[in-house]
Amino acid sequence: MTTEYIVLGVLLFVMGAVQTWLRHGPGGRALRAEQAELAERRVERSPLEERDAALKAAKRSSKAWNSWTAILGGVGMALGVVLIVLGVLGY
Repeated sequence: MTTEYIVLGVLLFVMGAVQTWLRHGPGGRALRAEQAELAERRVERSPLEERDAALKAAKRSSKAWNSWTAILGGVGMALGVVLIVLGVLGY
């Protein structure tokens, strides 16, 4: 089982590193700016009486999604390291 742990650990570590790079790299910033602009357009198209509620919902949704995806890269890399260590130790 040690080989499987090492292979899966490396795969998980690489996936976590890619997630972190996509999240915090130059492409991630541009994508977040584009998504924020699209959300603002959606709010502007909503009726005036619903605009405030739509703006709050968009901010809340964005905040929850961003906080969740921000930790996934680090968690993936940490679990990858744990699997690699277990594989090297022979567990």
